Amino acid sequence: MDRTEQLAILSGTAADQWGLVTAAQAGNLGVGGVRLMRLTEAGLLESVGRGVYALPAVGLPRHLDIKVAWLRLQPGVPAWERPLGGRDSGVVSHASACRLHDLGDLPAPEVEISVPRRRTTTEPFIRLRTACLDAADITVVDGLPVTTAARTVVDLLRTKVDGGHVGGVIADAERRDLVDIGVLADAVQPYARKYGLPATATGDELIEHLAGQAGRSLHSQEVARAGEEGFAIGGSVALARYFNAQIQAADAVKPFQEALAAEAYASLFQNIAAQQLENRTALHDAMLRLIPVLRVLALQQETLVPFVRALKGAMPSSGVAVKDHDAADDSLPEGDEPKEPRNAQAPG
Repeated sequence: MDRTEQLAILSGTAADQWGLVTAAQAGNLGVGGVRLMRLTEAGLLESVGRGVYALPAVGLPRHLDIKVAWLRLQPGVPAWERPLGGRDSGVVSHASACRLHDLGDLPAPEVEISVPRRRTTTEPFIRLRTACLDAADITVVDGLPVTTAARTVVDLLRTKVDGGHVGGVIADAERRDLVDIGVLADAVQPYARKYGLPATATGDELIEHLAGQAGRSLHSQEVARAGEEGFAIGGSVALARYFNAQIQAADAVKPFQEALAAEAYASLFQNIAAQQLENRTALHDAMLRLIPVLRVLALQQETLVPFVRALKGAMPSSGVAVKDHDAADDSLPEGDEPKEPRNAQAPG
């Protein structure tokens, strides 16, 4: 095989392994150590770790050190053939899991991988931790098996990582919905005493304590506080809006009220004026009916004057005096006829 064919064979495997291939995988494909060395010298391959090569044309992947360390656990087995949680498989965990999940700012100078059985390594920057993981504790990030965020938090607490760093991991995981705080609280409660809390402290109290050490707050707490403050503010705003609306409504109705009041007073004055006009009309009509009567009375008075004078001259001197009409004191009611004295006798 020439170099082109060798490179094509290696590329087929590297394509599904982030552009990486191990020396053991290359040997299984018929590309031995000498050929790998020549390809490297030609610049067609790049050595990125003991027994691991990268294709420069593809570019180096993110988290290269973690991927190289994981590939070296089973160097002859392609990544896609490794079962999750297998006897010889490894799962990225602890601080390295935080790197893959992008949680917190925990220092990670070593690559930490959990394996189901005890294993050793001579690599100075790789730490293998023995742990049997359930399938529910494993997820896949960027093609690598990695512990879930919740299991990662528990692993960090078990190894007594700095509380502030763990609190930052929890806050980030909760904000991105990678953990259920209620479930996580039950899982972390046994570690309360390790972080200075009473053994009776709840998992929620431990989580709040750790988040406080990190200077962080949980998103759910912020939402709850915002809801309470928003309710209080919203209630005040709603009340203010209500009173403002009432004031505006009153202002809007005021001109109509004034108009109605003015109309009511105008109507009252109109009624009074109409009543006065009616009274004047009735008085005028009464006066018109009274004038003829007064004229008749006046005529009757003029007719009686000669009669009274004649009667006075005809009366004997009996001591009964008849007042002369001219001497009368105007006390005689108008329209009444003079009456004869009771003791007067008819002329004989």
